[in-house]
Amino acid sequence: MGANLIDQLKQVEDFRTKDGRRHPLWLVLLFVTMGTMNGYVGYRGWGDFVKRHSRVLIKKFGIQKHGVPSYSTIRRVVMGVEFDKLAEKFNDWAKNYGCESN
Repeated sequence: MGANLIDQLKQVEDFRTKDGRRHPLWLVLLFVTMGTMNGYVGYRGWGDFVKRHSRVLIKKFGIQKHGVPSYSTIRRVVMGVEFDKLAEKFNDWAKNYGCESN
């Protein structure tokens, strides 16, 4: 049985400095993935998704101090993350996900 999506996203290296981390990288990437799967596209779209669903996301993921990431945080993360590494982790999850349903 493969790792779940969160476990895979936690393996993506965080490029940010320690001082600039209000939200775990995996969480921002998860919200981008969730937004995309719900038809939201681009930085503004992902920011709208997070804002629109903030209450549910805060409750589900136990977010406390800083709330959900802002549009600008999402933009910085997406622009800075190594796409090849992210795609590799996502594809690993997707391959295993497809096998689990059989």
